[in-house]
Amino acid sequence: MRIVTKLSLSLLALSMAVFGAYGVIHVQTERNDLHTALERETRLLAYGLQVAVENALRDRQLEDVRELLRQLERIDPSVDVRVYIRDGRVVRSDAESLPWAAPLEAALHGAALGGASRLLYYPDADPEFIALSLPFSEKETAAHGSLAVVRSLEELRRDLRRTERDILISLASFVASTSLLCLALGRVYISGPLRRLGDAMRRFRGGNDPPDPLPIDRRDELSAVAEEFNRMVAELSMAHRRLDTETEKRRQLQRALQEADKLITIGQLSAGLAHEIGSPLQVVNGRARALAACADRPEEVRRLADILVAQTDRITRIVQRLLEFARRRPPNFVRIDVASVIGDVLDLLRHEAGRRRIELKFEHPDLLPPARVNADGVQQIILNLVGNALAATEDGGVITVDLRESAMVTNDTEVPALRLIVADTGSGIAPEHLPRLFEPFFTTRGGRGGTGLGLAVVKTIVTEHDGTIAAESKMDKGSRFTVHLPLNGPSRLKEAV
Repeated sequence: MRIVTKLSLSLLALSMAVFGAYGVIHVQTERNDLHTALERETRLLAYGLQVAVENALRDRQLEDVRELLRQLERIDPSVDVRVYIRDGRVVRSDAESLPWAAPLEAALHGAALGGASRLLYYPDADPEFIALSLPFSEKETAAHGSLAVVRSLEELRRDLRRTERDILISLASFVASTSLLCLALGRVYISGPLRRLGDAMRRFRGGNDPPDPLPIDRRDELSAVAEEFNRMVAELSMAHRRLDTETEKRRQLQRALQEADKLITIGQLSAGLAHEIGSPLQVVNGRARALAACADRPEEVRRLADILVAQTDRITRIVQRLLEFARRRPPNFVRIDVASVIGDVLDLLRHEAGRRRIELKFEHPDLLPPARVNADGVQQIILNLVGNALAATEDGGVITVDLRESAMVTNDTEVPALRLIVADTGSGIAPEHLPRLFEPFFTTRGGRGGTGLGLAVVKTIVTEHDGTIAAESKMDKGSRFTVHLPLNGPSRLKEAV
């Protein structure tokens, strides 16, 4: 229910309560005033008639009394005057018997017999008549009896009904006019400003650009709210611009971290690849010299040439893999065989693992669904996690890379994913260092060439995939990193048709 409607109904209820109470009090007061005035008039009329009738009875002019009563009846038919003359125990009236109320007639007879003054209303519940009985003074008249004046209350009742009708009309007119005025003013001063404020909020919530400032044309509470809303919109717009700027700087920093980490990884790989490439080069050099000395032996020349081809192909493959990893590629989420990508990266690291007699195992099912990932990002994740495992694992240890189909919860919804686990049997990570593992430039290998960028880059790449990463470690027992990557890629991307 709208505020204006609530206010109108509240005002309507208040008006009806106040005017209703006023109407009841006014009608009751009017009834009391009319009754008082009617009683006063009846007493004055009765006292005047009593004097006249007593004088006529004293002079034994009964005909004059009858004539007086007939004249009074013609002047005011609503007034009925009765004269009761008592003779011994017999009471009689000089007028006809009352046709309208036998109980009232009996009451007046009783008052005449008793010789008492009496004012009564008939009937008691809803009076229609007022009657006043006045006894004759025995000193003024020889006759004994009383004078009774009976008046109808119809005129009084009619006046009260007219008063009640006027009050009801006044109440209805006031309530109707007040309600209409409240509705009209409410629409102008309440509904209109609130509607404009609501429209501005919806535009601000649903659009990229801030709404136009609300007009401030009055000095009231709603105008103050609109003014505060304008200030809030201005401040939020500035905050959004600052947030966009900071977000862009953060993206640039993340890209710079990734590139820096890639260069560091390439440098670390170069040392191992130099030895890897050096061995076949020495073989090529020796076989080339032997080939030069065996020009007269074709079979030996052919055997040495095959060795040269095989070793040069090996060097080409090693250099090609290094170039593919070092080549800068924009992030591109495509469906690929993640196991194949991980296997290619592990091939680059097997020389270092073999040199230190570390067993590097890769476990995965033969059939895995393709995942929508950034291949370059997956390479960096494996290089960093396995590189850290190699640095933490002593000679003769074991590093296990496990890839399985799994599920993960994102936005309170369970989605299919790939679970990647990199576990080692190394020295482990101190408990106080675990909360800071993914902070940029935090490293526990500062004296051994660590830069603190590797895990920060891994965290950034996993976040770009809408994935999760968690670390577990026990001192002298090894570490375990678990990565979940959604099969269908980040939620912001749509499935290609």
